[in-house]
Amino acid sequence: MADVPDWRIYERVAVCFEIDAIGMDVSVTPNARLLGSISGVKRQIDVLVDARWEEGIERRIIYDAKRRKRKVTVQDIEAFEGLMRDVRASRGVLVCASGWTKAAQARAEEKIEIRLLSVEEAEELDHAAVDPCPNCELRSEMTPGVIFWDGQFPLQMGGWVIIFTGKCDVCRSFAFWCWDCGEKVVVPDTETHVCGCESTWFVEMNADEALFIVRMANGEIPLDRRPLQ
Repeated sequence: MADVPDWRIYERVAVCFEIDAIGMDVSVTPNARLLGSISGVKRQIDVLVDARWEEGIERRIIYDAKRRKRKVTVQDIEAFEGLMRDVRASRGVLVCASGWTKAAQARAEEKIEIRLLSVEEAEELDHAAVDPCPNCELRSEMTPGVIFWDGQFPLQMGGWVIIFTGKCDVCRSFAFWCWDCGEKVVVPDTETHVCGCESTWFVEMNADEALFIVRMANGEIPLDRRPLQ
């Protein structure tokens, strides 16, 4: 399928859409795994977008990329609608490399927003910052992941410091990029890291989400989250 762009392009497109439309108050998780509220099984989501800190999931959006040569059909739309209900998404976006049938469009317009992107349009929107994931490289993953930098925070650490956070699309680890000490580090769920600013970065696991936290002299600050339900 040489005429279809790599699937990560679609992830970056999703990040760009949400950052442009909503701002940095969203948490973007590529290749997410959510526990279905109806099925009770883990569901794979190409891109999950949640409000970063709001209670509830009223703003939850899921993206699914159809990277195949045939057009999307009514059956595909209905399967996607079922996925939306199972993961309690309020909005869904299907990114289709080869378009869709008229019947599929009519069915989708009842419930679901569809964006049709050509290869050229997707490449033009491919402006989100990414980096190879060193954690995947250490683990010798068959398909090494990349870090999607999707959140920027000013933190008062003896002065104002800019921090970026992100997540790997394969191992799903959190990462931070500190513009003060210059460190760019992936922090797996079971590890902690002390950066050049003498701040401690770690992950706190809860029943329904994983929180990425930085501990500084004046206390702990949650920076990002990875929903599990």
